[in-house]
Amino acid sequence: MPLAVVLSHQHVAQELGNVGLWLEARGFSLTRIYREDFHGIPEADLLIVLGSPNSVANGHCLPPASAEIEAVSNWVATGKPYIGICFGAQVLACALGGSVSRMQNTFRGYVELEHSSAVPLLDGKWALWHEDAITAPANAEVLASLPHADMVFRVGNAWGIQPHIEFDAGIVKRLAAAMEVSQGQWQALHDEMSADEKHSLRALQLLDEILDSVQLGETSVR
Repeated sequence: MPLAVVLSHQHVAQELGNVGLWLEARGFSLTRIYREDFHGIPEADLLIVLGSPNSVANGHCLPPASAEIEAVSNWVATGKPYIGICFGAQVLACALGGSVSRMQNTFRGYVELEHSSAVPLLDGKWALWHEDAITAPANAEVLASLPHADMVFRVGNAWGIQPHIEFDAGIVKRLAAAMEVSQGQWQALHDEMSADEKHSLRALQLLDEILDSVQLGETSVR
């Protein structure tokens, strides 16, 4: 049975949502590790890094985030598959020579991406909630973007995904409560996700596409 490690916070942005459903469906065993007690990444077949209120943006990156960048850089160098979601995508960008910048306002919305025909499963609307913008590494294949940032990119077996593919409407509501975000700032995202019956299916299909594009146990980046 392949082993996945998920790095997240313990009490905010920690819910696996669609990612948890997918890991179970694909037969992974799961180890959770947390930023609040981070001592490195254990041996595993797949690393998934979830979102965070922390920042790796220029001028905002504190030592714990720098340590996470280094750990992800070392992981990716092994060639093992990596999926970074939101903050996890930003960490990947920094680890591989891209950059992240702080935006003037937090971007929350349920939007369609401008995407490459190489990944048709990126069709449809996706949940976004971030205040930092990615510029993908020079050697990355940028698969989706919006005018303000790169949204989905790949370098070898490492994927950076700014959209919260793990979200469902309930997670949006609980995250907003945990972060004390006023209802007017998250309600539209919540309601649009609630009305989209296919969002979770599309997220699961995208994760399948990612896993099928890599090989578990590889020792070098393709």
